[in-house]
Amino acid sequence: MEKYKLSRFLPRNKILDYISVLDKDHLTNFVIHNADDYGVYLVTLLGEVAKKKNTSLWYKHLGILCSSHLFFIEGAQLSALFYFIKAHELDLEDISILNAILDFGEPPEIVLTEAQKKYYAAKLLSC
Repeated sequence: MEKYKLSRFLPRNKILDYISVLDKDHLTNFVIHNADDYGVYLVTLLGEVAKKKNTSLWYKHLGILCSSHLFFIEGAQLSALFYFIKAHELDLEDISILNAILDFGEPPEIVLTEAQKKYYAAKLLSC
């Protein structure tokens, strides 16, 4: 596989093996290079790895993918919020995740409730 680029001809298990060993920087590059061509498929791949690894890194990247690259799909912002909340549950100290969650309480698409805004703002202030 070309560095960071998905191939339509590789079996799913080979792709999963490849991406599951990526570190933070390489995972970011992989998502950036493939989001336009493989957006929804990429969500399923990352979601599968995230469930296996159960670390905030994978859920955070799923949130970024949905909110930044798939924003035009109905429900993508709610999915992104779900992934960021899951990432926060796995890493309570990462302030960038809390900031990402609070971004969903602002226009253009507000998906965070007032109660959630207060809850996550209080968590951010306590860090």
